[in-house]
Amino acid sequence: MTCLLFTARYYYLIETIFNMSTLLNRNVLILLMICLALFFMSRFDPVAGLSLKRAHVRIANDLSEGVDLKVHCKSKDDDLGEHIVSYGKEYYEFTFKPRYFLGETQFFCSFQWQENFRWFDIYMYRRDHQRCNECYWKVRPDGPCRLDYDTNEYDLCFGWNKN
Repeated sequence: MTCLLFTARYYYLIETIFNMSTLLNRNVLILLMICLALFFMSRFDPVAGLSLKRAHVRIANDLSEGVDLKVHCKSKDDDLGEHIVSYGKEYYEFTFKPRYFLGETQFFCSFQWQENFRWFDIYMYRRDHQRCNECYWKVRPDGPCRLDYDTNEYDLCFGWNKN
């Protein structure tokens, strides 16, 4: 009889532990599902479906007639090399997939013309991801100006980065 009571209590204890572990597993699974949902919601375009948004940066020379602009853009992972952009209708452009987690995407560029050397963060995820997937810039002596899609003018101007 004592053995039977011990077995019944042991069975009840195992059943309780199993039910608790099932509840714990269920909670862990729910938490994992919430994390995955948040990840996919922030990473993908809900309108376009499960396609990653690509960012496109275009840089034009708006210094002055006859002045060439040397552009050299980099991110933490990519060096895009040097490019010469003549004044007027010529431009340099690149496209990439922004990274949202594990270090947000940032591209910085150096700009050289005549005796001048300047640099600027041409794409910063926190600043640009909601304002432009197509980031069009004109480089001017005082700093780069981004196209404002509301006014269709290059009137969103920024100063050069400090050295």
